[in-house]
Amino acid sequence: MKTFARVAFAFIVMLASTSVYAQQADFLKIDKEINLSINQENWLQVLELAKVQITMDVEQGEGYYYSALALFKTGKSKMAKPYLEQAKKLGSEKLYPKIFELEKAIAINKNKPTKKYENLPEGFIPIRKVDRFFYSYVYNPTAPFGLTVGSINHRGIGTYMTIRGNPDIMVKTGDLTANSLGTVYGEGEFENAETTGYIKHGVVEGIMGITWKIHKPLWMYAGAGLNHSREFWEVEIIDENNPGKRNEWAKNPQANRNQAAIEGGMILDFNGLNLRFGGNLRGFDLTNVEYHLGIGFSLKSK
Repeated sequence: MKTFARVAFAFIVMLASTSVYAQQADFLKIDKEINLSINQENWLQVLELAKVQITMDVEQGEGYYYSALALFKTGKSKMAKPYLEQAKKLGSEKLYPKIFELEKAIAINKNKPTKKYENLPEGFIPIRKVDRFFYSYVYNPTAPFGLTVGSINHRGIGTYMTIRGNPDIMVKTGDLTANSLGTVYGEGEFENAETTGYIKHGVVEGIMGITWKIHKPLWMYAGAGLNHSREFWEVEIIDENNPGKRNEWAKNPQANRNQAAIEGGMILDFNGLNLRFGGNLRGFDLTNVEYHLGIGFSLKSK
């Protein structure tokens, strides 16, 4: 089981890395096309390509800088300023010299508008950060198979849902039952049945909660839900008419439990790769505190 969890983690990391690499390659391809259009002074084309670049990755400053540059060159200095401010917030060190140069040019030429172009898209692109939707595999020592889906928003709260469990919840039982002392109840051939002392504990859990932003790339989450657990005893059956023994599973009705479950933790989202870690508590019993880890994808919300 632990081996499967490790393989699942490694597989999702590989897929996430491939996705991020492909996105970055497309981003750089658009960047080259933009610079070619700048050399040709095709500012309308620069605007359109910058729009595509912002849509591809709203958290990088290049698209905002190219938008500001094209708007300035087409006589739209007032429209250029908010894009330039956004570029300053998100831009890399490599982009800073270009940003400051353009900022200086806008200040010097604020009363000397350049040639104006007609039919420019007013408003062009709203300057906002795009919310994201995520889905992740979640590992917990008691319930190692889990899935969580939800949203992380830049303003306001997001919501999420988690469901997790372990394979033992699916144990098949017949008509046998056993109590918490290991006494087996059955008729006919089961009258001589005895427990072997081997017990399985099945668990399934559902959580609903909220997420909220601290500062990109960090979000927090907290949720509550229901935990259901069952207990199964291995039973050895001795048939006097047929030599040999066979084993079956008996359910323990006394151990079926429904209890509250709460959790909390933090999410790190890197525009595609989504990581989470935190703790969960069952039945408000501090001895039942466990950790959980998650890894998966996040996509832009439409």
